[in-house]
Amino acid sequence: MQLPLQTIKRYDGMKAGNFTDSDHLAAAFDTNKPYILETKLAQIYSSTDRFSGKPLLGMTVAKGKTVEIESDVYRWFLEGADEKVLRSVENVERTAGNFQPGLNKTTFKIKLDEDQFARPDVIFGEDNDFPIQVIESVPDGNGTVYVCRLETDDYTAFLPLELLDVGREFSKVWTTVQNEMNTDYGTQSYRGSFELESQIGHFAQKITVTDKAFRRDKIHAIPFTYKGKKVEKFIPYAQAKMDDTFYMSMEAQWWYGKKSTDNGPDGYVKRQAPGLRQILKDGWVEYLNGPLTENFLKEYLMDIFFSREDENNRKITIMTGTMGALMFHEMLASSAASFLTLDTHYITGTDPRHLSYGAQFTHYIGPEGIDVTIVKNPLYDSRKFCKKMHPIHTDKPIDSWRMTILDFGSSGGEDNIKVIKEKDTFTYGYTSGILDSNGKPIQGGHVSSLDKSVTYFISGSGSIHMTDPTRGGELIFDYDA
Repeated sequence: MQLPLQTIKRYDGMKAGNFTDSDHLAAAFDTNKPYILETKLAQIYSSTDRFSGKPLLGMTVAKGKTVEIESDVYRWFLEGADEKVLRSVENVERTAGNFQPGLNKTTFKIKLDEDQFARPDVIFGEDNDFPIQVIESVPDGNGTVYVCRLETDDYTAFLPLELLDVGREFSKVWTTVQNEMNTDYGTQSYRGSFELESQIGHFAQKITVTDKAFRRDKIHAIPFTYKGKKVEKFIPYAQAKMDDTFYMSMEAQWWYGKKSTDNGPDGYVKRQAPGLRQILKDGWVEYLNGPLTENFLKEYLMDIFFSREDENNRKITIMTGTMGALMFHEMLASSAASFLTLDTHYITGTDPRHLSYGAQFTHYIGPEGIDVTIVKNPLYDSRKFCKKMHPIHTDKPIDSWRMTILDFGSSGGEDNIKVIKEKDTFTYGYTSGILDSNGKPIQGGHVSSLDKSVTYFISGSGSIHMTDPTRGGELIFDYDA
């Protein structure tokens, strides 16, 4: 006969909030120190690295990639391309009824958005079969009108009218000057820049422990590892939980946060900076609604690298979840299927009775210097941070398929990001009344209050900073895309 299942006792852990008293301790632990709770604590706090499971903190703060500034709002300049490209703001010749501009070597007009070219520059439109000489330039309202002539001896040649339409691009390519007593000299363009602005967010955590909680701390001890040491006290566990929550809140905001400015309860300004997802909307974003293919990945990367990175600087790191890593593996396994052979390099094992078969692809070397490495981001598999499930694989977060690139052209994906902090904002310590930091009663001397408690706290500032958002990108799985 099968016995009915019975619940002996349930351990729910600490109650939510930031106050710890004897009731919270009693709810979380008892003198029997149940094995299941001890195991759970050991799993959560067994790491000696406080940045474990926090990739942005690990690649920035943990490696010293931080900058401290005096204000919580900052600006920086983003340099543009060396070569200046101007765009048409009006098709002057179409308006004038001239449908064959330049015919019989006559002059014609091009209205562009900036005053950048001058005689004797020769420019190209979007067809390099038609070199165009600049004769003169005249400012005109929202742009500059250039009087031009085709550089040709063919009197039947004329510029296709659509090449002058609004939005068409023009660039300088060479100069043409007379070969004796020349007084004309060509122009050159200089690197432009854009001034951008962002702001810094602030974070804080605290926990208050009463005198009775300190006394019972000696009774309700559960061993766990804290900062690399075996501890059998509750209070270090509470502080460890506070530290972990503080840094995890930073990590989460740096990924998912949206820029916001508001007032706090006391009327002071409260800021948060944009997280990476908001920043990367200005990067190279593509959507998938099916399996990733080698051709799709290759075309996505070649569109980016085609004119901006040499072949020796095309290494990228893609951060993704478990399903994204599997999708990457399946893409390469399918492509490589015709080349793989079942030999000793693929079937491994020193004991012939216990062979191992297969491997997972995490690295792709493509044409034109493309080099891609996959790394896992644990947040992308977390149901805490992503409750939107895949429509078919309903037990897996949709973010598990998401692929994020933080820097096109660097092997670690770190050169383009850092953390910006406001100077002198990091604090860490405790406040107490008639108890010291270890919970022992003060016997004689000055006390700040008559509270029989100790409050531990940690606070600071920091925001993820991406110098050039166009050096990042994402491949986002969207089933309905």
